[in-house]
Amino acid sequence: MYKKNIKLVFILLIASIILIFSGKHLLVISEVNTLFDGLMVMIFFLSLFPFLSLFSIILNTILCLKQIIKIYKDSRIVIVQL
Repeated sequence: MYKKNIKLVFILLIASIILIFSGKHLLVISEVNTLFDGLMVMIFFLSLFPFLSLFSIILNTILCLKQIIKIYKDSRIVIVQL
Protein backbone atom coordinates (compact mmCIF):
# COMPACT_ATOMS: atom_id res chain seq x y z
CA MET A 1 0.00 0.00 0.00
CA TYR A 2 2.78 2.39 0.92
CA LYS A 3 4.72 1.82 -2.35
CA LYS A 4 1.54 2.32 -4.35
CA ASN A 5 0.98 5.73 -2.74
CA ILE A 6 4.57 6.77 -3.39
CA LYS A 7 4.20 5.79 -7.05
CA LEU A 8 0.95 7.76 -7.35
CA VAL A 9 2.51 10.86 -5.79
CA PHE A 10 5.52 10.56 -8.08
CA ILE A 11 3.34 10.32 -11.21
CA LEU A 12 1.21 13.22 -9.94
CA LEU A 13 4.36 15.30 -9.50
CA ILE A 14 5.49 14.55 -13.05
CA ALA A 15 2.05 15.38 -14.46
CA SER A 16 1.93 18.66 -12.54
CA ILE A 17 5.37 19.69 -13.81
CA ILE A 18 4.28 18.94 -17.39
CA LEU A 19 1.08 20.94 -16.81
CA ILE A 20 3.01 23.91 -15.45
CA PHE A 21 5.47 24.17 -18.34
CA SER A 22 2.98 23.44 -21.12
CA GLY A 23 0.45 25.79 -19.51
CA LYS A 24 2.98 28.60 -19.37
CA HIS A 25 3.63 28.12 -23.07
CA LEU A 26 -0.09 28.12 -23.84
CA LEU A 27 -0.56 31.37 -21.93
CA VAL A 28 2.11 33.09 -24.02
CA ILE A 29 0.82 32.11 -27.47
CA SER A 30 -2.24 33.79 -28.91
CA GLU A 31 -3.12 31.09 -31.43
CA VAL A 32 -1.80 27.76 -32.63
CA ASN A 33 0.46 28.56 -35.58
CA THR A 34 3.09 25.85 -35.63
CA LEU A 35 3.29 22.14 -35.08
CA PHE A 36 5.13 22.80 -31.81
CA ASP A 37 2.19 24.84 -30.51
CA GLY A 38 -0.19 22.04 -31.46
CA LEU A 39 2.01 19.50 -29.67
CA MET A 40 2.03 21.68 -26.56
CA VAL A 41 -1.78 21.79 -26.58
CA MET A 42 -1.89 18.02 -26.96
CA ILE A 43 0.68 17.51 -24.17
CA PHE A 44 -1.27 19.84 -21.90
CA PHE A 45 -4.51 17.89 -22.27
CA LEU A 46 -2.79 14.51 -22.17
CA SER A 47 -1.28 15.42 -18.80
CA LEU A 48 -4.39 17.19 -17.47
CA PHE A 49 -6.61 14.14 -17.27
CA PRO A 50 -4.12 11.86 -15.45
CA PHE A 51 -3.40 14.76 -13.08
CA LEU A 52 -7.08 15.17 -12.21
CA SER A 53 -7.57 11.42 -11.83
CA LEU A 54 -4.52 10.91 -9.61
CA PHE A 55 -5.31 14.01 -7.57
CA SER A 56 -8.78 12.69 -6.79
CA ILE A 57 -7.37 9.26 -5.85
CA ILE A 58 -4.76 10.76 -3.53
CA LEU A 59 -7.28 13.17 -1.99
CA ASN A 60 -9.66 10.27 -1.36
CA THR A 61 -6.83 8.30 0.27
CA ILE A 62 -5.95 11.22 2.54
CA LEU A 63 -9.58 11.75 3.56
CA CYS A 64 -10.04 8.05 4.29
CA LEU A 65 -6.90 8.05 6.42
CA LYS A 66 -8.18 11.04 8.37
CA GLN A 67 -11.44 9.23 9.06
CA ILE A 68 -9.61 6.08 10.16
CA ILE A 69 -7.38 8.10 12.50
CA LYS A 70 -10.41 9.91 13.92
CA ILE A 71 -12.22 6.61 14.52
CA TYR A 72 -9.11 5.18 16.16
CA LYS A 73 -8.74 8.21 18.44
CA ASP A 74 -12.45 8.09 19.35
CA SER A 75 -12.25 4.39 20.15
CA ARG A 76 -9.19 4.98 22.32
CA ILE A 77 -11.06 7.61 24.26
CA VAL A 78 -14.02 5.28 24.77
CA ILE A 79 -11.75 2.46 25.92
CA VAL A 80 -10.00 4.77 28.36
CA GLN A 81 -13.31 6.00 29.77
CA LEU A 82 -14.50 2.46 30.46
